[in-house]
Amino acid sequence: TVCLAGDSIDFQFYDALKNNLLRQRKLQRLINISIDVKKVAANYTNDTGVPEYMGWMAMRHVLESTVYLTYDADNSTTYSSTIRYLQMYGWSPWVTSFMDDCNVVIMNLGLHYEPHTKDMRGTHWYEPKLVDDWRGAITYLVDFVSSQKDRKAVWRSVLPQHFSTYNGNWEEETNETNCSLKKRKVEGQQAIQNYNNASNRAFSKYCNNSQPNQPYYHECTMNQMSVEYRTVYKFLLENNCTKRLERYKGNNTLITSGRILRWNIADLFDVPQWHHDDCSHFCYIVPLYEAAFERLELLLPRV
Repeated sequence: TVCLAGDSIDFQFYDALKNNLLRQRKLQRLINISIDVKKVAANYTNDTGVPEYMGWMAMRHVLESTVYLTYDADNSTTYSSTIRYLQMYGWSPWVTSFMDDCNVVIMNLGLHYEPHTKDMRGTHWYEPKLVDDWRGAITYLVDFVSSQKDRKAVWRSVLPQHFSTYNGNWEEETNETNCSLKKRKVEGQQAIQNYNNASNRAFSKYCNNSQPNQPYYHECTMNQMSVEYRTVYKFLLENNCTKRLERYKGNNTLITSGRILRWNIADLFDVPQWHHDDCSHFCYIVPLYEAAFERLELLLPRV
């Protein structure tokens, strides 16, 4: 089960992967492809905790597509895989309770944080600092991969915006909605736009730097019981989620280490002509999304 946890860009990836599979069903005959799609209500309980705000940014449903592959040469065997989208407009620790049975979690933070200020505060949930929410998310991902075998945690780069502003990001004060045809790509070590620069700085500060010949992962060590920032533990404590708190009993700290993979695809999407009246989201251009998924396919088996 692959779980995409993030904003509307991750919703696009969820839909694009489903559409790519439907396209392959038409283009080839060697594999029979069928997809079951369902929407499961997010049932918040005392065990999961509840969102801090039940507005439009809070997850109401989990979207799920189960794919079945049957090879013509072996009609007796059918392989299946499940893809889910979990809405997370900014770090949302209450969403993690719905990812217990995921094998791969893909996550990112970015577009719902202020890109022009030093703290890059969120536009939601009491305006948290991006770096604090990043630490909360990475702490969860480290716990996710270290608590069970055969799990993968993936950090997706933020895709570039192409608004007609000096750095391509949307600026509320200008109410600028026109898209620029200027690419945002830069030279040297700088990432495309400030959200990815912020992630690179945080990975460098809180995790072991990846080697030059292995830029696709970091080894991170985090304290699961920190209350310095919004960890899952802090959220469970504040919401008195007694069942999920049991695993922390008898500990003052819970230091764990895990590998976070980097799905770096911002450069692929530096194509301003592929927006349509929306300078953040991209049209469904098949080769574009296929190239992105190919990088994910190459990334997952390598570690």
